[in-house]
Amino acid sequence: MSLYAQLQQARSEEDVKDAYIKALGLKGFTKGLIDIQTNEIWFEAKDTSKHSSYAMFTQLLHYVQVALNKGETVPPFLAVIDTEKAALMKSADVLSFLAKKTVKWRKSASQYTQEALDEISAHIGTHFVSFKIATHEDEFISTVKTAIKSGEIIRTQITPDNLKQVFDKWVEMIGRKIEGVKEEDYALLFFADIMHDGTVSTHTKQTVRRKNRTPLCKRGAGGRACEGAWVYLSKPSLCSMQAASCGKPTSPTPMCARYATN
Repeated sequence: MSLYAQLQQARSEEDVKDAYIKALGLKGFTKGLIDIQTNEIWFEAKDTSKHSSYAMFTQLLHYVQVALNKGETVPPFLAVIDTEKAALMKSADVLSFLAKKTVKWRKSASQYTQEALDEISAHIGTHFVSFKIATHEDEFISTVKTAIKSGEIIRTQITPDNLKQVFDKWVEMIGRKIEGVKEEDYALLFFADIMHDGTVSTHTKQTVRRKNRTPLCKRGAGGRACEGAWVYLSKPSLCSMQAASCGKPTSPTPMCARYATN
């Protein structure tokens, strides 16, 4: 039985934990305040999908902060899991942030304030990779196992050879969730999205993020609807996508983006 099938039958948080433990082949784990704890990864688990990955990471980072304050060891990776989605992040990406001790924590991890959630969300948004278990179960399992073995979160590089496949996935996971955008504009937005630096795109009149740094894919999508849209893909360099093989753009839509729609 697949992980997703097991999760749909889960009746408690323990069922969710056990399903992930089995699917990932975790060894030497313990359960406690930190839902699943191994030497390599700490997991925050929920038996419902109503909590965002940001909210779950906020709870998990509460325990990380406690460990840091006590001088205890923190594992290389942090993960959040529920019945529909999962996300993975390197601990190193949040340690310097937590070291500043600017987050106002409450006594219990589950009693975080909206202020704490907002502060943490602003920092971790570009650091974790998220997976929709119904469609990316194998990728999630492979990514976690590889991370445990190699110490790195390995993402698939986007190249001109797989650009069409990536574009199709982008349309499904992001493009159709953006309200007020025509289908013929997907290619331009796709290219802008994969090439942006987090604030401004490669196109002079195309802003990828608004002033409050809300990612483009969340415009009109509602809350965290697009979180994890990039899943296990690594964005390419501008040079690699605008190399000679892509040609010189002859219209406002970059040649590489037009290639993606062919």
